[in-house]
Amino acid sequence: MNIFTRKSQWLIVVLTLTCLFFTACGSDEDDDTNGADMEADIDVPEAYVFDSRFFEDESSVSYSGQVVRNLLLQDLKTLTDSVGKEGTSSVSLDDMLQFYAYDDALNLTTLTTTGTLPALEDQYTSLSTGKNLVGKISDAPVIGYNRTADDLVREWFQKIADNSQDSSKLGTHLAYTTEDGVDLSQMINKVLIGAVPYYQATGVYLNDLLERDNSEARDGEDPYTAMEHAWDEAFGYFGAARDYTRYSDDQLAGSVDDFTFDSNGDGSIDFKSEYNFGLSRNAGKRDKGGSGVDFTKDIFDAFLAGRTAITNQGTVEEISAHRQAAAEGMEKGIAATVVHYINDTLSDMSNIGTADENIPNLNKHWAEMKGYTVALQYNPFKLITDGQLAELHGIMGTAPKYDAPGSSGYMQQVSYYERAKVVLQTAYGFSSNNMENW
Repeated sequence: MNIFTRKSQWLIVVLTLTCLFFTACGSDEDDDTNGADMEADIDVPEAYVFDSRFFEDESSVSYSGQVVRNLLLQDLKTLTDSVGKEGTSSVSLDDMLQFYAYDDALNLTTLTTTGTLPALEDQYTSLSTGKNLVGKISDAPVIGYNRTADDLVREWFQKIADNSQDSSKLGTHLAYTTEDGVDLSQMINKVLIGAVPYYQATGVYLNDLLERDNSEARDGEDPYTAMEHAWDEAFGYFGAARDYTRYSDDQLAGSVDDFTFDSNGDGSIDFKSEYNFGLSRNAGKRDKGGSGVDFTKDIFDAFLAGRTAITNQGTVEEISAHRQAAAEGMEKGIAATVVHYINDTLSDMSNIGTADENIPNLNKHWAEMKGYTVALQYNPFKLITDGQLAELHGIMGTAPKYDAPGSSGYMQQVSYYERAKVVLQTAYGFSSNNMENW
């Protein structure tokens, strides 16, 4: 997405957000005053802002539960990374389960920071209650492992807990790394990105969208229909700020002060509207590193147009087309990231035995490659086939390899990874330039 286009769009958005935007980001409590139905069709807005058809002066957008799960996912990664930092403390299985199987009775504060400005609400229960990761994880067997994601991450939690009790490993990358070199902090995070937010967005909320009512207020009292709410929850798992178009690719790929913005000028960052989570930032990173692609625009345009069509009670064909575009855009962003980490893994392998050797980086990049490949399976609208995914997992194996450059083992691994790129290019039609440069 062109940064100058984003800037000009933002000038329009900022004039409207003061009166509209944060009305949409306000309380999820129902208004007891039933207003007149708003039957006039609306135009596609610049930001993810939609008024209720059933209650005057009330937003119809609500996805605070998805925000909590995105926070829990990030905070779990912060915890598992922490055991590799100097001067850190060990962690237990229960420490990790507090984020994975969160219980409101814990009343925890998020570990996620918002940069220069404070968070508007930093306790999970202040955002939404009754939310965790384990309750929303896919129960499908993971291709290449024949076990569920829940089984895998629990095993990996225990391994990190055990490693962190070893004083020779604590404070180094070995605290979250298996004996054969798998970076478990990355594996846990990337597999959960696929098995929770990506799965819930595509495999649950978009998948059964057309079965939901779009004519009446949900439960007769909510400010949205069941279909509107399902679409919003899918968008919430994508994790973009409401005014996503204002962010350049450089900002989405940058630091926390880059991918947050105080849109309403209240001096704080609202996680429900002014923060960009993992999948939304990832799309910007691939746009920045690629050419001829604009995943951020494709995905956000699809979510805006689809929600507008639902609000306008559009046709099944119209809504279905936007649903496919949103799901496909998210999938391509993840697939491009697999390509990116294949390239990083190949680069790390080429440095083995040289002054630039960095085994922790190789372990990290291999796990990100592998974990995002796992993530691709969870979209029922996916372009890649299960057979192609099985081939990718067979190519990647179960751990990184450390053969010396020039050896037969090394050359074989290089040929395997180049084959993996062919599989991905065949599935997604990515350009040769992007296949080389992501």
